[in-house]
Amino acid sequence: MKIVAIGSKEMCTGLRLAGVKEYYHREDIKDMGTHLEGLLKREDVGIIILDDGAYSMLNWAMKKKIETVAKPSIVTVPDFGSKTVESESLEALVKRALGFDLKKEKG
Repeated sequence: MKIVAIGSKEMCTGLRLAGVKEYYHREDIKDMGTHLEGLLKREDVGIIILDDGAYSMLNWAMKKKIETVAKPSIVTVPDFGSKTVESESLEALVKRALGFDLKKEKG
């Protein structure tokens, strides 16, 4: 399974250094929804990493669709230099990325 990154040039460069081979700069994509739809249909894609800038380019229907799709997994990360990391706790970032709370109390 492939990991695909869509985001800023800085994010893509960092993920390339980490071993991600397929990446797209969001500045080069004319229609983010159509591009993402194509990736969702591919059988070889297991994880799609989007930065906040790429995510904000999606319409509401595509945002709803990626929240409910099981495969591939879609992870959103803060933009390079974003204040999101400072204002949002790590726990909240993990919950947003995974879709559930890891530290949910047992009752």
